[in-house]
Amino acid sequence: MIEFIKPVFELAGYIFLVACSIAAISGLRLAVKGEAVTSLMGIGTVMTVAAAGLFLTQILFDVEFCRDTAVALLLLGSLATIVFARILRGGMYR
Repeated sequence: MIEFIKPVFELAGYIFLVACSIAAISGLRLAVKGEAVTSLMGIGTVMTVAAAGLFLTQILFDVEFCRDTAVALLLLGSLATIVFARILRGGMYR
């Protein structure tokens, strides 16, 4: 049973990485076109997809630093998006 599950998991992981790539391209399109809110949404999407891809890369290929990088990207990416949104609104430096 284990011999069957491992190749299926790897194939599903590769398919998920392709789906993450498509989602990242869509997020970049949102970030480039549109207003400030749409750009922030696109940047947030790209950061989330990049972190998910890095975490899956750590699982599939046993690259140890990918998990730590993914967690840092998720935490710092959200914080940076909030700070950038406050700067755009003009509420940070009054």
